Amino acid sequence: MQTLLKSNTTVVIPCFNDGLYINEAVNSILNQTVLPEKIIIIDDGSREETWDILKKIKSPLVQVIYQENTGVCGARNRAIEAATTDFILTLDADDYYEPTFLEKAHQVISSQEGIAAVCCYYQGFTENKIFKEIIQPLGGYVNNFLVQNNGVASALFRKSCWEQVNGYDTNFDKGYEDWDFWISILKNDWNMHVIPEVLFKYRIKNVSRDQTAVALYDQELKMTIYKKHKELYQEQAQQVYASLTYKNGILKDKIAKTQNTLNYRLGASLLKPLRFVKNLFS
Repeated sequence: MQTLLKSNTTVVIPCFNDGLYINEAVNSILNQTVLPEKIIIIDDGSREETWDILKKIKSPLVQVIYQENTGVCGARNRAIEAATTDFILTLDADDYYEPTFLEKAHQVISSQEGIAAVCCYYQGFTENKIFKEIIQPLGGYVNNFLVQNNGVASALFRKSCWEQVNGYDTNFDKGYEDWDFWISILKNDWNMHVIPEVLFKYRIKNVSRDQTAVALYDQELKMTIYKKHKELYQEQAQQVYASLTYKNGILKDKIAKTQNTLNYRLGASLLKPLRFVKNLFS
């Protein structure tokens, strides 16, 4: 029988045409060993098919807010502004948490004053399978976030930290808003704790906002992060350089291993005559 214990938490779920998945996300919260005070689903201009599904969700914990499309940053901000609890748990409408995440995360953040946010290890999944790879974000202090995002968008955090940085920055509606959000919070001497358990599942689609951000806007968004936090990057220049050098070394090793595989060498030998012909006509 599920416990009726509640945490001082509001779960915020932005939803944009995610009617196929929203029930799984909501149920993963309703099945937590410790419940939130409220679940706010912020429908960000979905089509009627999703509205019909949202209207069928019957739980006293769930509140649905409908609005015109503003993007995920604006949607999260509006829902968090409506929350009256000390803690906020974010979740995208197509993902889900394992049943003990909120209990474990709330125990950490409510007992340690220096922790702004709590996330966990996670795995990707599709309709047919859960991927074996376990993603282990590093968390920690802001210096761990300067070169890459070492957190997770779906996490438990203090509403006061959200207020301190004026919420999610809508300049990042193309993506990387959570990376910027964590830098903005953590540079004020906060820490992110990572639970070393797989308590979160992230849906991998053929086409997604995150994939589009990496493929089309990666450099633009990284430069926006740099310009916004320029003083921080200048202060931490040595750390940034060391991290980039380390990542570059890992990339070189991967390239070398790929080039030494039989398939790569065979492909290169097959393409060599074609390159010769191409050069003749260049």
